[in-house]
Amino acid sequence: MRDIIVTGLILLLIAGVAGAALGFVNAITKGPIAEQNKIAEDQAKMTAFPGAKEFTPMDTSEWESLLSGDEKEIVKSVDMAKDSGNVLGYVIKVAPQGYGGPVETIVGITKDGKLTGINIVNHSETPGLGAKAQDPKWQAQFKGKTADMQLKLVKVPPSSANEIEALTGATITSTAVTNGVQTAIDVFNRINK
Repeated sequence: MRDIIVTGLILLLIAGVAGAALGFVNAITKGPIAEQNKIAEDQAKMTAFPGAKEFTPMDTSEWESLLSGDEKEIVKSVDMAKDSGNVLGYVIKVAPQGYGGPVETIVGITKDGKLTGINIVNHSETPGLGAKAQDPKWQAQFKGKTADMQLKLVKVPPSSANEIEALTGATITSTAVTNGVQTAIDVFNRINK
């Protein structure tokens, strides 16, 4: 009986030391990890909105009240895309539900309502299928679309300006990204009134 208690106390001591060490390492690395994540997100925003030099987050109260229903779950942030203090447009981060989880997508839209591009920054989609949504050639379909369009996903080559061709074998991912971009457009239209 005494051996069990001694072994239990030793294990408790080891677990306590290990927990304290992990907490210490987490405290040290938290700041640098957050900084690297910000740099990566800013680069993703620049890819979605080339020409912008800085991104200023809009106050949540300025756009959150404009959201309805599912949009509250999908829209994550809205930033003003700027150059020399002048607002060029907006980058809107959305995270619609894909096949494997949320597909975090940054959408760039100029003040006059033209999509400058999209950038998928995080996803858990199937490699070789849904993960192909990160292909710049597929994402390029969104560039140049306008905020007065209602995007439509098709399984054949597009025949009209508002159509987006789905990825073969990844309809759920294609639908998620297209719906996310459409949500960003809808939010832009309400902000830009």
